[in-house]
Amino acid sequence: MTDVNKTKTAKISSYAEALPLYAPPPESFINKIGVEVEMPLMKLTAGKPAIPTTADMADLQALLKAKGYDAQLEPSGVIEFASAPFNVGDTKNLLESVKSGVAEFIKDSAEAGFARSPFCIVPTTTKEEALGNMAARERLQASLTAMQEIFDENTLRLPMFTSSIQTSFSPENADAMFRMAYRAYALTPLLMAATNSSSGFVAGEEERVDYLPRGKYYLGYGEAGGISPAFLKSETGAEFIDNHIKAVFNAPMHFAYDLDGGIIRATKEDRLTFEKLIARGLNTQSNYELAETFLYNDVKVCNLRDETGAVVGKRLEVRGADSGVDQPVMAVLMTAALIPDGPAADAFEKVLKDYGFTGNPKTDADLFLSSRAAVVDNGGKFMDVKFGTGSLRDFAVDVAGIIGNAYEGQKMNADMARLMDVLTTGNCDGKIFKEMLPTFNDVKNVLKAPEAQKPANSNAPAARKRLGS
Repeated sequence: MTDVNKTKTAKISSYAEALPLYAPPPESFINKIGVEVEMPLMKLTAGKPAIPTTADMADLQALLKAKGYDAQLEPSGVIEFASAPFNVGDTKNLLESVKSGVAEFIKDSAEAGFARSPFCIVPTTTKEEALGNMAARERLQASLTAMQEIFDENTLRLPMFTSSIQTSFSPENADAMFRMAYRAYALTPLLMAATNSSSGFVAGEEERVDYLPRGKYYLGYGEAGGISPAFLKSETGAEFIDNHIKAVFNAPMHFAYDLDGGIIRATKEDRLTFEKLIARGLNTQSNYELAETFLYNDVKVCNLRDETGAVVGKRLEVRGADSGVDQPVMAVLMTAALIPDGPAADAFEKVLKDYGFTGNPKTDADLFLSSRAAVVDNGGKFMDVKFGTGSLRDFAVDVAGIIGNAYEGQKMNADMARLMDVLTTGNCDGKIFKEMLPTFNDVKNVLKAPEAQKPANSNAPAARKRLGS
């Protein structure tokens, strides 16, 4: 959740006036890749885990920033590692940076008394606990205050409970962005399913859910979540950007800035959009960029920044992956190989045709939507669902072949082992957790301090080993 510069007072009154914001970035910023890894933290006790306080998180962030890391705070005890940008194709060095950075975050968290959750959602955290321990960031607090009024309970669960991994790319122009968006949306069902790290329990509730929580909750944003209609209505890069600008004008804003930088929160009676701000004279570039951040689609167009934080163009953020122990490496390997232009992308597009995809979002809209829905509402089948005109399991095996070829000879077999296992067997973490920890009590038990854990079922020792406990 990126903060926006509140001082950009230039007015944007039409789609045409927003278009220059989507000009290609400077050459030195083109064809880069970066990764953000969100990590939910918890304090293990003899009872249920406690989430860090706002003060705890601020202290941890300060420590990591002093070491030179780009550490950001997200809601409810989640801290985010952000990598430096690497050249597309330099996946091995990017992975080394991500692994070492995440390891440092985990080490410093442990020294502060907190463990990293192996699940993308700490399943025992309640709504009241989450809201009582929000990060001290103006944007987060303003957004969550508004969300409690303008969205339903499930949508509010998204920022309160979930954690993810995002990979970002900086395409050279609108056409490249459109091609990458197509492949990213086509990959998203498999990316979601393969990285599924949900325990199956949410918000301290004892009933197991049979859907993918993050993917489900995003649909509460309407057109601002899931697959972007701006993408599905496009056939070219220029059309994609035009449609995206229209979507920004109409995106539901959680809040806006007045001309002095103060916050105006959205309410049930006053639903804010950038389009509506024009009549109020608040159609500033700051508010336009803010409105864009409230589009939470699976593949997101975002500001691209330099090392000082200045905006230099736009990037594409791929957001489908759950966070977890192996998930950062898995998400990088998949997205870095298949989304940028190149031989692996060409092979990926060829495989997609075997599953009914034509390369035209307008034609393929139903397949995009049905493939995502099959993974999200999987009914406990995990990866044993449909994809396109075929099956996700078959598609996963095809993708495994492409990825294996893409990294051949790069001495990355150890990094690839877990991903290749999931793609060829369908045994994602979510499925393993369900088999090992079938009840809420089983999940609670492995999240207790080691000395307080009891063998709730025969799989408990194996589960603790799998979770790194």
